[in-house]
Amino acid sequence: MIKVLKVLAGGLALIGLLSGCNFPNRVNPAVGNQALTIAAQTIQAEMTSEAAGLPGGETTTVPGDTQATLTPIVTIAPTNTDSVPTATEEPCDVAGFVRDVTIEDGTGMMPGTSFTKTWRVINEGACTWTRDYEIVFDKGDSMDGATSVKITTGNVQPGTQLDISVNLVAPDLPGTYRGTWQLRNANGVIFTIDGYWVEIEVLAPEVFSSKSNFKVEQTYLADLDSGDSPPVDIEDFLFSMVSNTDKRLVPKNSALFALMSKEEPSYGKCNEAEKKSDDIVITKDLVNLWVCFETNEGRLGNFKILSLTPTDVSESQILELDYTTWDLP
Repeated sequence: MIKVLKVLAGGLALIGLLSGCNFPNRVNPAVGNQALTIAAQTIQAEMTSEAAGLPGGETTTVPGDTQATLTPIVTIAPTNTDSVPTATEEPCDVAGFVRDVTIEDGTGMMPGTSFTKTWRVINEGACTWTRDYEIVFDKGDSMDGATSVKITTGNVQPGTQLDISVNLVAPDLPGTYRGTWQLRNANGVIFTIDGYWVEIEVLAPEVFSSKSNFKVEQTYLADLDSGDSPPVDIEDFLFSMVSNTDKRLVPKNSALFALMSKEEPSYGKCNEAEKKSDDIVITKDLVNLWVCFETNEGRLGNFKILSLTPTDVSESQILELDYTTWDLP
């Protein structure tokens, strides 16, 4: 910048000298004008060089030439601002939960109740689920469920929803029960994290009627809802005598019986037991055995055969029972 000022001062001095000289007869106007032009071009060249960062004194001005202004060109390497996609592999086996189809969490049910839990899931991975994929019990209460269950008999394509079910039985004792299942692929690898669970509340059955030493005479009817014999309402069984040696308990009015063991069956066990409308033949071996039943009104219960007296089957006998009938859930 200092150099430019010096040149500018010198140029002005030169112009003043040429223009202020008192030798008009010795100065050629053309020459004077050319000198002024040269001085101006010199100043312009110095200023242009200074602005361009070029070293001063390197610009040569030739009279009659046209001086070009030097403009520096800076080349900047191009930058690609577009993002380059990174190839990522989509996971093979991914399952998403859609909803509970059956048995919401906290559903109450009586002991021994059979039920089916169904979850709706979606294949969110890249792989097709085949018939070799299973749902397997993981932890908690299995509730008599199978260790593993096939989830499909065909193929479940990615993006497809599927209902998966397991058959279960409510435990005998009242309380809260929860079991968790996971999905397993054809290679035996578990690919769910939290899994799918079922949670139920087993309720305590309430007694509807109960009686110890309930006596039923031969050829009499009995009502296990009320504990009456002869019954006031509709009877549940008949203590029948086919012959002196063939005496039976005959279910009546859609009542059902299931002969059990000497261990008292719970509500749950009686609920699970296969009860039938078949007669139970009375023998001395039945003493101290338990029977599960379902009354004509649909209530579950059990009774224990305490005695059959007299022991002489040729005489009219009396059947003595301890029984309990539970209320409807």
